[in-house]
Amino acid sequence: MLFLVVLTRIFAGVRGARQGAPGYASRYFPACALLLCLAVSACGTAPPAPEPAKPEAASTSAPASTPWDGRPGVSTGATPPPLFSSGAGQDSGADMVRVGMLLPLSGPRSQTGQALLQAAQMALFDFADPRLVLVPRDTRGTAAGAAQAAQEALAAGAELILGPVFADEVAAAANVTRAAGRNMIAFSSDRRVAGNGVFILSFLPEQEVVRMMSYARSRGLTRIAALVPRTAYGERVAEIYKQLAPAVEGGAPKLIYYVSNSQSMHAPIRQLADYEARHKRLTEEIARLEASTDGFAQQALAEMKTRDTLGDVDFDAVLIADGGGSLRALIPLLAYYEIDPKKVRYLGTGLWNESAIHTEATMAGGWYPASLSDSGSNFASRMQSAFAVSVTPVIGLGYDAVALAAVLAAQGRDPGARYSAASLTAPSGFDGIQGIFRLRPDGLSERGLAVMEIDATGVRIIDAPPASFDQVLN
Repeated sequence: MLFLVVLTRIFAGVRGARQGAPGYASRYFPACALLLCLAVSACGTAPPAPEPAKPEAASTSAPASTPWDGRPGVSTGATPPPLFSSGAGQDSGADMVRVGMLLPLSGPRSQTGQALLQAAQMALFDFADPRLVLVPRDTRGTAAGAAQAAQEALAAGAELILGPVFADEVAAAANVTRAAGRNMIAFSSDRRVAGNGVFILSFLPEQEVVRMMSYARSRGLTRIAALVPRTAYGERVAEIYKQLAPAVEGGAPKLIYYVSNSQSMHAPIRQLADYEARHKRLTEEIARLEASTDGFAQQALAEMKTRDTLGDVDFDAVLIADGGGSLRALIPLLAYYEIDPKKVRYLGTGLWNESAIHTEATMAGGWYPASLSDSGSNFASRMQSAFAVSVTPVIGLGYDAVALAAVLAAQGRDPGARYSAASLTAPSGFDGIQGIFRLRPDGLSERGLAVMEIDATGVRIIDAPPASFDQVLN
């Protein structure tokens, strides 16, 4: 009964936060949401986390523009073992819960690594568990560096490893963590490195394509073509598209490849548009009308001569698996080859979740999947204010990974079970700053995705993300 009362009060607090109730510290909403979801899954009675302490004026990391040298707050080239704690209190060393974090904090990938570390620090201060210690180690952006970083983190007593970011680093570090019997939550989106003690928290294009095509079909778009780059990412999108396309009614699936950022992008778009055949039909129709003396035929002839093709394309939506400058260069070519955006819906993947894309007039009306939560925008503004970091979905993983580690540490389980596979793969999952997610026994992750539409004012939600996974509802 007490547990139900506590849950009721937590729900009331979360509801108040969502409605902007005065006096509620919105920065702690992610913590409450994660604790709530774990409580539902485990029915635990862990004590609440102590009141978070504000970070000191001096940051525990170097400024974003300064390469991190392995020591909090300074840049001297020395590399003593960095141990970050919330500073909310002190506990005996025996009670400390150490979590390693492997990131590219130097080298060409350091900007991503530093931003992830800053997001992790924000979670550490928000949860303010005096026992939880973050042990960051620099992978130097290489596989060899990742393996060494994993060894150092484990030697420092890490019970769980967070990171690395890139697939080659994950594979190298995993050899070390598996030998030590420790689990890893990595930030790579390469499903090939998942499994056998490695869980990937990142966003998987396969799930995004399933969500996008399922929603499109629910809106009556059954003839869906696909336009994908000749990249590893594009191949993954193409593979899941081919699995889903046979279920699409109205003809064979149309899958077209192209080379990104290339002058050769015209030829694939012409192929997608069936431009030559449609142009030929137009030429034949113009010849027929020119041979006619009928007044109506002459009026139709004048209109025909303003066009390049005759007839519509044989699809009513096109999935485009690209983002950034490549997408912005590609989209105008669709209209140029008379793929009418008023008749054909443009569908995207998570790569479309970028503000520069949302301001493109040619993208108006496009749909794409996105992970979303009420606290996400708050996190973005805090990161911008504290660290001058523009948040991307990848950066949010740093916060959620540490938050998950904090939630499991708060359950009071013995070290052997605290970060076990069973604990990490709680069926009801967790509610993070980018929506609900859960880790699966095969090492992959699942996320609750919204569907967004780009319009003249930016983006809007047209299909909300699920509030929970099925197991929470049953």
